[in-house]
Amino acid sequence: MVIETDLVLPDGRTLHVYDTGGPARLTVFWHHGTPNLGAPPGPLLPLAESLGVRWVSHDRPGYGGSTPLPDRTVGNAAECVAAVADALGIEHFAVMGHSGGSSHALATAALLPGRVKAVAGLAAVAPFGAEG
Repeated sequence: MVIETDLVLPDGRTLHVYDTGGPARLTVFWHHGTPNLGAPPGPLLPLAESLGVRWVSHDRPGYGGSTPLPDRTVGNAAECVAAVADALGIEHFAVMGHSGGSSHALATAALLPGRVKAVAGLAAVAPFGAEG
């Protein structure tokens, strides 16, 4: 079961948060693709539950129930994840992104090295302007 809540940030913006909840051996923050919403990948949830994996995610700013953030960059993903993790009392976690969310997962890992244990990118997009 995925619980959806809204987290109000100190600047007044809202992040729409998804959480499978409960104690876990590992928490994974899901970074949704573009233009999807943040719900964690449903087909993985039953196996994740049996393995003790907690899925947490949010709609990126400007998507779904999350307030837009003017001039947002992929690096802002780390700030969002840190805010959600702090609100849920999660110190360490892994991050996983799909498609357009892969760059957000990588940015989160790069900007929160003391908190992120592992990072995975699925069907990642290349940087804009990359050769080939």
